[in-house]
Amino acid sequence: MLVLGADHGGYALKEYVKRGLLSQGLAVVDIGPERFTKDDDYPIIAAEVAKRVRRTSESRGILICGSGVGMSLVANKFSGIRAVNAWHPKIAFRARQEEDVNILVLPANFVTRAVAEKILATWLGTSFKRIPRYRRRLGEIARIEHHA
Repeated sequence: MLVLGADHGGYALKEYVKRGLLSQGLAVVDIGPERFTKDDDYPIIAAEVAKRVRRTSESRGILICGSGVGMSLVANKFSGIRAVNAWHPKIAFRARQEEDVNILVLPANFVTRAVAEKILATWLGTSFKRIPRYRRRLGEIARIEHHA
């Protein structure tokens, strides 16, 4: 399942991305907003997506805002969440393959629809490469989350 959310800065791209995901037959939960709301607050949206993604290991999330920075900051506050702000497909590839990133954040002000599609396709099509050093690093991250 893909959990999708955006703020006003990412609303238009979210709607575009959602249509594309649904047309591929993917399971999508859109937590909002349902309509463009100029004064919405990204922390609430990012937190809700992060909470839903960490409920099951099969879930992944997509967050979209203007810069991608705020959404990334909030999502990464949650234990078990590894969110990346990706503005290029190579970032999405490495983040999935090496860090097993479970939330993709798209910066709507810095990517076109075509680039966002490539980033998303790369992220969805890449699996975590379960080599020892990547697994070890994820364990180190988990220990830091529990002791910070």
